[in-house]
Parts: sequence; structure tokens; C-alpha cells
Amino acid sequence: MDLHANAVLTVRQRQRVCDLVATGVTITAAALVVGCSRQTASKWVNRRHGGESLRDRSSRPHRSPRRTSRAIEQAILRTREELREGPHVIGWALGVAASTVHAVLRRHGASRLMTRPAREEVVRYERSRPGELVHVDIKKLSRIVRPGHRVTGDRSSRAQGAGWQHVFVCIDDHSRLGFASVYPDETAASAAAFLCELVRFYGSYGIEVERVLTDNGTCFKRRWAEACAAHRIAVKKTRAYRPQTNGKAERFIRTLLERWAYAYSYEHEAERHAALSPALNFYNRFRPHRALGGLTPLQRVNNLPGTYN
Repeated sequence: MDLHANAVLTVRQRQRVCDLVATGVTITAAALVVGCSRQTASKWVNRRHGGESLRDRSSRPHRSPRRTSRAIEQAILRTREELREGPHVIGWALGVAASTVHAVLRRHGASRLMTRPAREEVVRYERSRPGELVHVDIKKLSRIVRPGHRVTGDRSSRAQGAGWQHVFVCIDDHSRLGFASVYPDETAASAAAFLCELVRFYGSYGIEVERVLTDNGTCFKRRWAEACAAHRIAVKKTRAYRPQTNGKAERFIRTLLERWAYAYSYEHEAERHAALSPALNFYNRFRPHRALGGLTPLQRVNNLPGTYN
């Protein structure tokens, strides 16, 4: 602590008071010279005689019995590093208030995962029941022939001509119940096949899909509309050049990339493919969502049993 915000004297003025008194000037006269009270001038003269610095002492209390314990702080920091999540998710995992988690992260300079540019205000919405709207999107992933730069950090030896895998994803707007499946391409046939998969998936939880939201990709054209009509599902499109319209699917993809696709150094494509189902199971059954008040997607689905069809 150098100087309190409301300090009457600067460090140089305090030194001047001490110098004046040292030359024989009275404390009262020295105080008048620098424009402070006699008590203030006396305080700094006494501190200097006692060998102390002329800088302000810290106003922090000697003891803080209500401060979060060091063990909990270390647990919060470890969980932040492992999960890469915000205060609410960390708090749910450790049984600590989100405000406490945020205070600890800020104290240790870890309150932000990354610096993001300012964005326009987000208009949030949520459907009233499961199946009312299901978001669908596709993520293209490079096929694995050996561990890539995301896990090795080495960009100098890229696998040429490895090809691509296409991950079709869907997420229910109300419950955030999500599903994904890997296809070798993003053709209309693959999209129609995925529609059948998602209908079976949500049907296994007693959810009837009423409407699907996709972008304007070529695989979501005539054949997609026909397949939806066959299942009596309405078709909805995102606004052109507005990926935010399908933001829940985009966020679901990001979570899958972090927790599944790029989470481990897979040796081959089959190994990554096999890890998808456990990742989805964890997401739906065990991962709490801030938007759901700390519930998991399946807890949200089961909150009102028998009322969705």
C-alpha cells in the first residue's frame, strides 16, 4: 500500500514535515506549512522516529475468520482448470455458492477464461415443453489418422488427405436434452437418416418432436422437408447470416468439442467414435446447466412426467 485514496498528505509532504521538525520547527508550525492538522503531522513524525516508512499501512484486517479456507480455494482453482466452467457449474460441483467461487477466481486472477470482444445484447428464449422445438446442426471434424496438433501442439506435421467426418447434433430447446451421430458426409440422405435417429432418441423419453430448426444448408432442402413431413414434424429455418438463431445447437457443439472430440489424444477414428456415447450420457444425465437452474437435461425432462405428448 503506497497511498490511501483519501490521504491528506503525499509521501513528499510527510517527508517535508519530518525534515522541518528535524531542523527545530515545531510540529504545529510544520503542520501549517503543509496544510494538515497537528495530530496528522505528529503521527508521521512519530512513525519516522520509530523507523517506519512514510507510506500508508495496509488497512486490511490482521485476521479474516470468514474468508474462504485455503483448501476450498485450491479446490475451486483445480476444478476451474479441469472443467473450464464458470462459477455456477463449479459451485454446483463443490457445493459452494457461485458468488464465493467468483470471488476466489477474481482474487487469483482467474475470473475470465478468455477475453472476448463486446457483443450485441442477446435476446434469449425457451420453449415451454420438450419436443416443441429441436435445434439441428452439423460439425465437420477431420478424420483421425494420428493425434493432431490440438493435443500435441505440433502443427509442423499435418496429416494430408485424411478426409472428414460429419457430426450431426440435435438439442431440445426446453430441456437441453442432446443427441449426436457421426456420418461420413453431409448429404440429404445422411440428414434424413439422422432425422430418423433423433425421432427415435426423443421418443425413447416419451417426447414427440413437433418442430426442427436448421440452417439453410443444402442437405436441409427438399428431401429433409419430405422426411419431416413423413414424421409430421414442422420445418423451421434460421435467419440468413445469423448463426445466433441456432445458438443452442452451436453451444452444444462447443461442449462436445471440449468434452469429447478434443478432450483426449485419440489414436484412431474408431476410438473417438466409441467415446461419443459416454460423452452424451454424461451431458444428459450428470452435467448441470445454469439455464436450467442447476438441473441436468434428464432432470428437466422428468420434472413433469406424462405431460409432454
